[in-house]
Amino acid sequence: MSEAVVEERRTQMSPRDRRRTYLIMATLAVLLFGGGMVGYIFSFRHQQVCPGGKQWLAQSRDDLGAVTYICPGGQTVTQGVVP
Repeated sequence: MSEAVVEERRTQMSPRDRRRTYLIMATLAVLLFGGGMVGYIFSFRHQQVCPGGKQWLAQSRDDLGAVTYICPGGQTVTQGVVP
């Protein structure tokens, strides 16, 4: 009977081990979040809205929340995912 009690205690984590595990998990979550943000910034920083790389003149939102840009020459561009 005493062996069963000893085995149960081995599977339980001490408060110190639990704290260390939570700290490691939180650190990994922050690193993954930060890595995703850095990847997003580097991936989209050279994205051009208007043809020819020109700066847009004005922007507005439509009823569904999509952003519409007015480019030089009167061309209207709506950003979206192109299949």
